[in-house]
Amino acid sequence: MGAGKLSRFFKLIRIHHHVGVSEGALRTRMQQMELLLPQFQATCEQQASKQTRKAVVAMDETFFGDFLILVLMDLSSGYLLLEDISDDRRFETWYAKTSPRLEALGIEVNHAISDRAKALIKLAVTGFECDSGADLFHAQQDLSRWLGSKLARHVSTAEKQLIVAQTAEEKAPETATEAELHDLKEQSLNARKDFAQAKQVQAAYHENLQGISDALHPFSLVDNSPNDAKKVEEGLENRAKVFEHLAGEQAISDKKDVMLKFRNQIKPLAVSVGFGWLWVSETLQGLAVDKDLEDWLTTTLLPVVYWHQHLHLTQNSRARENYRKAWTEANHTLQAHAFTAALPDSEIQRWLTWAEWMVRQFHRSSSAVEGRNGCLAQLYHNGLGLTPQRLRALTVIHNYGLKHEDGTTAAMRLFGTEHPDLFSWILEQMGELPLARQSRKRVIHNPLKLLNVPL
Repeated sequence: MGAGKLSRFFKLIRIHHHVGVSEGALRTRMQQMELLLPQFQATCEQQASKQTRKAVVAMDETFFGDFLILVLMDLSSGYLLLEDISDDRRFETWYAKTSPRLEALGIEVNHAISDRAKALIKLAVTGFECDSGADLFHAQQDLSRWLGSKLARHVSTAEKQLIVAQTAEEKAPETATEAELHDLKEQSLNARKDFAQAKQVQAAYHENLQGISDALHPFSLVDNSPNDAKKVEEGLENRAKVFEHLAGEQAISDKKDVMLKFRNQIKPLAVSVGFGWLWVSETLQGLAVDKDLEDWLTTTLLPVVYWHQHLHLTQNSRARENYRKAWTEANHTLQAHAFTAALPDSEIQRWLTWAEWMVRQFHRSSSAVEGRNGCLAQLYHNGLGLTPQRLRALTVIHNYGLKHEDGTTAAMRLFGTEHPDLFSWILEQMGELPLARQSRKRVIHNPLKLLNVPL
């Protein structure tokens, strides 16, 4: 919302009688706020404890007209490590902008997720010296644009043909011969079969598209057994074969080599699952747990916490039902396990806290960055514009102003400490609002009253 709309709104609610709310006054205040907000973030970051923080990050670039924005986010906390307008998206530019930020915050990138842009892959492998994981969102999106859209058109066409055939059969003239009525009935039956087949093919496509997501979990949805990179790769390859079969069956050509591109992403997709288990293993080694406890944590407790988290995160009803079944089964296994009964409540609570933290380190998508890009796109296309100064202010509001349902900001989740309330701080810094403009009283002249004429 711009200064003009704010000014009109404040006048509607009669605030303009008490403080200055002209468009110019509000624009001055907005510019003052845009300058102050980055100072708040800089102060908070300087006061944060100096320690090395391991992170899983996602990076992406988004285009707005003739400029682009580079975005780097810590996925576990949602903290925007970098959000900056740039002239290009080369590796050198990315590295020059991200290195100082990561060093200043003590961030050690252990894993990076992005689309398959060469500069982003190089940034992960060469710049961050870690594996580059492919993004689940983009992998599914490419398949949807190629196969999903065409199958949807097949269903729509078959449905229209069915309606036409049924209408022709229902409105057959009384003078129609038996042969003509038989033909109309046959056409209606064939159209119904075509429509049912098109729906069946589309259902198979949706099932396997969801299957890509189902395969990219650290645990199997079937029996809660741990998934490794090899199992994930096998599952994704099976899905690829189904997509190829459906496309061939429906005579859908793959002119842009979407399946080749998808197969090239299978290993980078599986890398994220493998990395998650590597982090679990390294963490438990550092805690020096014995074999029995490690088995209980990785095969019994972690599945319960993992599925519980995803059960409350997903908005897909089918996926939610699958997660609920997996969580219920894992919970029953946990309750029945002898190790669970042997541990005191305090020890279980300790490991539950660890499991919740560990689960937050599993990431397979950069959708959080895509959501941020969508938010910026809305601001841009609403005609408000995006300047470097305004973008920096919006970054601070995202990191320190927006809160999850648990009341934490991205900064609290990243640094693990409280910070001053952003709204209270900005109120103190902005100072008093300007007084309302005092206009001169309007003088109404009486045309019937003659002015005194001096003698």
